[in-house]
Amino acid sequence: MTDRVGDNRQVSERHPMLTYTLMRVLLFAVPFVALLAFGVPLLWAMLIAAFFSGTASIVVLSRQRDAVSTAISSRAARTKQRMADRTASEDAWDDAQREQGAGEREPDLAEGEPESQQ
Repeated sequence: MTDRVGDNRQVSERHPMLTYTLMRVLLFAVPFVALLAFGVPLLWAMLIAAFFSGTASIVVLSRQRDAVSTAISSRAARTKQRMADRTASEDAWDDAQREQGAGEREPDLAEGEPESQQ
């Protein structure tokens, strides 16, 4: 089996959104804690860390972002295919029911006869 807990590649391939999110949090947390350790005020530390994590993620996390995009689009494609399969199955069942019931229908009222109203 290739399912090893310590194998980061397997985890990132199976859960790209989790990997991307954790890496974004780390890109924020590490500079934030470092800035606080150097005595930078809380608000400034948050702003600087947010700026750093935002700009660094553009370069550093491009591969993870692509993996997340691929995972989302493949999941959407699978969902779309399942919906198409269900729709086709329902249409086939409905067509079969209509064909089966076509011989058992009551004759329609003649055009000249008014329907009874109560």
